[in-house]
Amino acid sequence: MYSVQTLKSDLEGTLHGTTNNQIQNLDGVINRAARQLLLDLDPQETKRTALFGTPIFNGVNEYAIADDVKGNKLIDIRPQVNRLSSSIWTQAYNQAFDIAKQNIFSSLNMFTMNFNTGVKTILINAPFLPAPLIPNSISSLTSNGTWSIFGGSNLTVDNQNYVYGGGSLKFDLPINGGVLENSTMTAVDMTNYVNQGSFFLWVYLPNGSQMPAVYFHWGNDVANYYEVVVTTNQAGNAFNNGWNLLQFDWLGATVFGAPNVTSINFLQILFNQPLAQVGVHVNYLTLSLGTFLEYEYYSKYLFRNASTGAFQETVLLDTDLINLDTESYNLLFNQVAYLAGQQQQGADALQYDASFFLNAYTQGVIRYKNMYKSELQKPQSTYYTIPKVNYGRYFGRRFY
Repeated sequence: MYSVQTLKSDLEGTLHGTTNNQIQNLDGVINRAARQLLLDLDPQETKRTALFGTPIFNGVNEYAIADDVKGNKLIDIRPQVNRLSSSIWTQAYNQAFDIAKQNIFSSLNMFTMNFNTGVKTILINAPFLPAPLIPNSISSLTSNGTWSIFGGSNLTVDNQNYVYGGGSLKFDLPINGGVLENSTMTAVDMTNYVNQGSFFLWVYLPNGSQMPAVYFHWGNDVANYYEVVVTTNQAGNAFNNGWNLLQFDWLGATVFGAPNVTSINFLQILFNQPLAQVGVHVNYLTLSLGTFLEYEYYSKYLFRNASTGAFQETVLLDTDLINLDTESYNLLFNQVAYLAGQQQQGADALQYDASFFLNAYTQGVIRYKNMYKSELQKPQSTYYTIPKVNYGRYFGRRFY
């Protein structure tokens, strides 16, 4: 295994008597070379596998991903065991992904990398995972039990701003919040979800920063229910203005009384905020069992601590290890030598050693790519989709 000290020693032997001390900010030069190497190719030694921090759910799209994932360089998403032929995910561009995830006929497992205000997440569409249970669509005041508002006002159905079911419930909240309640809905047997399932609820907030917490109760009545409180959206980010998907995990819920999980017919959604909000919406309550998946990717962290094994993006110590084997280490060395020679020789660099190392690096990159093809899932574009209905069945064709 090569170390930063090995690299520096190798470099000193090429500088014609010049010592490394005469190279300004040598660690910075190595970091620059590392970034260039990672831009030019995907070293096979930088492959890593990680487990998603939370289960993946059908119908839930946004998830956190490791900080060291290099750009969109994912190789695979898969179950840890018992993989089926349908467990194949392909990468799409953001627009194609957004269209596909809204298509109820979509049968493609897809993912795309998403950046929002500097925060990187992964969006996943997984139609082959277990379909969610819908205890209540919350799209009508009376279609499945009767919804009432306590502490709030102006409870109506909004048929323009909704996520699912043709409508959402809209209401106003005063200072210190209010409670949306349904105690007469059709009873649902949730035995298979106890301490395993997660509820998902869409909440529209006119002012997300002024909503410190949302409470969710499910059970049989005001004396027998479970409670979970959340302070962030499903992706772990602060509530934003507009629609927020909230996740309430059954495991760890506070139990009041003795709720009967075979006959859940009581729901409460409680809001607690310091300022009044006009035009809060609630829509589409689902209950899902997630699936634990892992992902394989190319890392942008080219170094790691020799003692702890922790991967890191930049050089911190001379003892740091370099996550490269023989061929790719030589590429890094040639790039470092080129940059060091360029610093030494200035405008004349390309006439001397720097030219030699740059040429060696360029040719080495070409050879490496021919020997070790990148395995990343390249994003695909959908040019058009042809819906065809035949004897009540749907056939979709996609061309990439």
